[in-house]
Amino acid sequence: MDRNEAYHLLSDLIYKGFLTLRMKIADKDFVFKTVNEKEHNLIKLYSGFSDKGYAVRFNLNYMAFSLLMVEGKNFLINRNNKIKECYNFFGQFPYQLHNRIMKELIDLRDVAFGCIDYVEGFSYTDQSRRKWNISYKLNSFSDFPGSKNLGMNAYQESWILINKMLDDEEIYNKDFSLALLVASASNPKGTRSIRGRHDAAVQRAEERRKKLSKKGSHQKQAWKPDGWAAPVDTAEELVAELMRQMEGKKDKHDLFIDDYMKKLRERADEQTRQAEERLQKLRERRKKEGDIPDIISTQRILTVEESEKLNKKSNNLMIVKSEEVADKNEEERFYKKIGSRVLTGK
Repeated sequence: MDRNEAYHLLSDLIYKGFLTLRMKIADKDFVFKTVNEKEHNLIKLYSGFSDKGYAVRFNLNYMAFSLLMVEGKNFLINRNNKIKECYNFFGQFPYQLHNRIMKELIDLRDVAFGCIDYVEGFSYTDQSRRKWNISYKLNSFSDFPGSKNLGMNAYQESWILINKMLDDEEIYNKDFSLALLVASASNPKGTRSIRGRHDAAVQRAEERRKKLSKKGSHQKQAWKPDGWAAPVDTAEELVAELMRQMEGKKDKHDLFIDDYMKKLRERADEQTRQAEERLQKLRERRKKEGDIPDIISTQRILTVEESEKLNKKSNNLMIVKSEEVADKNEEERFYKKIGSRVLTGK
């Protein structure tokens, strides 16, 4: 989903309160909508306990609460008195049709879920701020008849929260500027310094919001074929990165590479340490056997005496029970020779 598509869908989710889906059922035009969190809780409550019939009741209630219009007539107006009638109406449909309708409604819900990451960027757009100022004065956040009975969805709540934060920020900046104006009469030099830092912080926040409104959503920094770029959000950060490079200091890219190489070295050292521990245990085990020389530590060709000793050991017989013995009472043992090869240490 790209920015333009997400913003178009968010305009419906925020200004209307839902997304819509048109379907043709029994030669009738049906328009369904997405359900919000309040409606979803009511659906679960109306569906009763989790028994064998719960899934059927849940689907019927979900379709009833999702219904928006039938043949051009708005179902939201006085909907509370029509829910039971709508439930019984969908109950007459075959289960196959229930599944088909539910699949379309779930797909519509997933489309709405894909817009959640774009709410902040959408709220910073000029069109959103204009709509907020109008809606705030009219005390209405949805322009669809009957939508007030639905309650707000998560997108509307986030949008309202962000816009109120921006309003509070504007009021704070005005009060702060007025306070600096009064303070400048007694300490103009100190006031200029404070004003400069404050204005720089405000400008950085404004640039970040404009950038986010154009991009649509936050995106994590990733490796690219042409290399790695330091994650800078403002022009000041970019200038700071360039100054560090010109002065010979390590920038974010250098620090990232240093940290990556450090992790590689630590991993290699740990693997070397584990390998040495395994070799040491093997040496100790072989020394305990007594008649086997420590060829790992010596790393040399075996002498004639050592080779003869290994040959004599390999000629010994190991007593094992053969799998061919069928009678368990018979305790005859079979002998099998174990071959070995002389280790040269090469």
